[in-house]
Amino acid sequence: MNSLFKQADILPSLPEVYMRVNSLIENERVTASEIGGAVQTDPALTARILKLVNSAYYGLRNPVTSIPHVVSLLGREQLQQVLLGSVLVGVCKDYDVEGFPMKEFWQHSIKTAIIARHLAMQNAQVIDHEVFFTAGLLHDIGWLVIAKVNPDAYAHISELVREEGVETTEVETEILGVTHVEIGIELLEKWGIPGMVTQCVKKHHEIDHIGPFAIETSIIYLANQLSRLVLEEGEDFEEIADLLDILDTIPNWDKSKCTSEQISIACKLANEQWLEVMVSLGMLESDKKDSQPDPSKKYTELDIR
Repeated sequence: MNSLFKQADILPSLPEVYMRVNSLIENERVTASEIGGAVQTDPALTARILKLVNSAYYGLRNPVTSIPHVVSLLGREQLQQVLLGSVLVGVCKDYDVEGFPMKEFWQHSIKTAIIARHLAMQNAQVIDHEVFFTAGLLHDIGWLVIAKVNPDAYAHISELVREEGVETTEVETEILGVTHVEIGIELLEKWGIPGMVTQCVKKHHEIDHIGPFAIETSIIYLANQLSRLVLEEGEDFEEIADLLDILDTIPNWDKSKCTSEQISIACKLANEQWLEVMVSLGMLESDKKDSQPDPSKKYTELDIR
């Protein structure tokens, strides 16, 4: 597609344990015990999955103590999404580039993922809720590749977006000949991620949503916009009138088929859950308070749009 992709090993691969477990999950003849055995060959991955499943994000009454228990309780499809989120940090561990706001990047991605999942759960037209977490988590993944391969270009693009208010994808095309959206799609196709997730990544900057995945892409678009708002502690849009003022700034937000009340709930839950989810997935260390992003930090400061 572009010279950016010609550099060796530019697009990271998913680890072998993910490919093996994912294959087992999709095979109905494989038992929950066999799936659990495959996951548990990677103790760190097992710990991240169990920590996330036992967090407030899932709100389970009783603790889950094993991967087979996760399969029986949540189902194969949900484990598939949790698995991908749990391996993603490891895949991107070498993408910690000087000058790139990694923690804030994950904060935005996680908030987008949580908002999208909760909006999907409240939408009667959506069946698979968990896949929205994956789509939200991965929607800006192309930015990591840009930062890793060409950090100077990332800094230049960020400066232009911040100081001149130009559209990110337009600047990317002018400077790199490719956008973070296109890079993200290339990466997801390499990983074999399902088409719905790819479509959500492709259209998360678009205002108009049509076609077979119109509602799904609209939800990710809306979640991406909402996650950039300053959700300070105690300011969860409990006043619907305040939220409506915010929604007026988001074109076509109603195409997601979500009500303002549902959006208010999703934002509130994202504000409550994002930090615990980041710690569970290993994006933050729970014993390093100074490393945690400021919950009230404005996303415009991330230079990622």
